[in-house]
Amino acid sequence: MSSTGTQSTTYTVADVRKVVENFAADFSMMALATGLRSRENVAEVVLDLEVFAEYSYLVEVTLILKDKDGNKMRATVYTVSESATGWKSERPGNNLWPRTPDGTLLVLATLTNAWWSKTDSEKKTFIKNRGLHWSWAQTKEDTSLLGLSSSAGQRYASNGYGWERKNYS
Repeated sequence: MSSTGTQSTTYTVADVRKVVENFAADFSMMALATGLRSRENVAEVVLDLEVFAEYSYLVEVTLILKDKDGNKMRATVYTVSESATGWKSERPGNNLWPRTPDGTLLVLATLTNAWWSKTDSEKKTFIKNRGLHWSWAQTKEDTSLLGLSSSAGQRYASNGYGWERKNYS
């Protein structure tokens, strides 16, 4: 006798928001520790990323800390998973990044091909209709993290939706 089965992963907008809240806690702690972003700026960035996540346009979020000379000091990469069933959601932490006067804390969002295949007009309409704060245009920023060593970070999940964090220092 043999049997077959399927498993489907379902999650809701509430699940996406729960996961993004954990990222928001991380980002807020990093921003305040480095002194490079205000609470208001963090809230605006998080709201934009949450909208992209809710519409399944978000693939990855990268935070990069640079010193005043543009040297990469730390980074964190959050990879989105729409099949995070069975993940144990962890608590935010390991976010005490160094105070970095005159440095930069970059936030880079990797978006899906579905987003980039939209016309400029469609993107502008989406951004306007959903109250996003920035245009999230393509960047020429070097996202390689060569010279930094990586370590596993937290996983944030709710039902089948999750973000897996990797740290670089």
